[in-house]
Parts: sequence; structure tokens; C-alpha cells
Amino acid sequence: MLQHKPTAIVCDMDGLLVDSERLEWRVWREAAVEHRIDLTDERFLSFIGHSAEEGEKLLREYFGAEFDVGGFRATCRARMRTLMDAEGVALRPGAREWIEFVTGLEIPVAVATSSGPAFARERLGDLWSHFATVVTRADVARGKPFPDLYLEAAARLNVSPDACLALEDSPTGARAALAAGMPVLVVPDLVTPPEELRALVTGVYESLHDVRSAAERAWNVARD
Repeated sequence: MLQHKPTAIVCDMDGLLVDSERLEWRVWREAAVEHRIDLTDERFLSFIGHSAEEGEKLLREYFGAEFDVGGFRATCRARMRTLMDAEGVALRPGAREWIEFVTGLEIPVAVATSSGPAFARERLGDLWSHFATVVTRADVARGKPFPDLYLEAAARLNVSPDACLALEDSPTGARAALAAGMPVLVVPDLVTPPEELRALVTGVYESLHDVRSAAERAWNVARD
């Protein structure tokens, strides 16, 4: 459970702050039909939270060493571009309120995302200006599940990792933050955290609205 107010906060992006993972699933289903592969729900969910490199390894594991990973990813990117142009990407429930709440308390907030910088800026939209720094896959040697993104965020904030609070939606991302030495809150989107992970994290919440309510109580902050 939440207790002391953290020195800094580090948030994941896709699935936590922005509702992009359902769009990705639509895109991947369409691309799977085009590339004639059996992409089950279980297989798709195993990609969530992973870096592109780790995702490519999984694609080859599932569909063979000769599978055209580059072609498949290009199809996904093109379809995602079309979908984003047509529909945009909404914020997750409570995301704006949570970020405005913690920045209003003068707690610096960073983003640690497996996405690239262009996607990050587009998906965060006007929320971008609230963050002290945004760390993307282009900034580190290894993506999630490795801790590099979270360690880089803490370094940029000039805060020890154990004084930060990380927020994630996926088990993969939560393990990356734990490996960095950060306490972690999980707000699941498409993937439910397993029991062994629940035992390791600081808390699991249904929404960012619930996280804010818990923080208000724990930090003795009156709601405006």
C-alpha cells in the first residue's frame, strides 16, 4: 500500500497513461491475417510491455526463424499510423487527473516508455509538458524487461531509484521497475498481474482514479 510521499514518480506510457494497447491489438489482428499467422490472444498479450527487440524474439519463437518479422512490423506500423490518424489515442481513465495531482504537489514526474520518441510525443499530446523528462527506447541500451529505462529516468531526475515510485500496467514493465529498485504500483490494462508479482509490488489498483484516492489518504492531501 502507499505510505510516504515519494521524491519522484516514474510512469509507463502505453496502457497506463494512454489507451494504445487496444489499438495495437486491433492492428496486430489485421496484420496477422495479412501475414497468415495464428496470433492468438494469449500470444499477443505476451508482447505487452516488451521492447521491440524482445518482441521480435517472441515473433521468431512463435512463428519460426524464417518468419518475415520486418515485414510484419512494417505492416503493423502502417496500420497503426492509419488508425491513429483516423481515431487518435485517448488517455486512460484518470491519467490527466493523476499527473496534474502529483505535479501540483511539486513531485517531479518522468515517463519511461518502450516506444520511440516520435510516438511518445504524439501519444502524450499536451500532457507532455507536465513531465520533467521522458525516457524512450532510443535513450537506453536495453528496453523492458531490463531496468535501463527506469534507471535512466531516476538518473535524469537526480533521485535514487528507491526514492521514486513507479507506475506500470504490465507485468513485464513492473518487473523492469522492480529490477531498478523502485517500489511499484500496478494499474492493469489488458494483462492481469500474477500472484507472485502481486506479492512483490507496493499495490495493485483498478484505475489511476483509485491511485489518486489512495495517495490523497496516505499523503494526507485534501481534494480540491
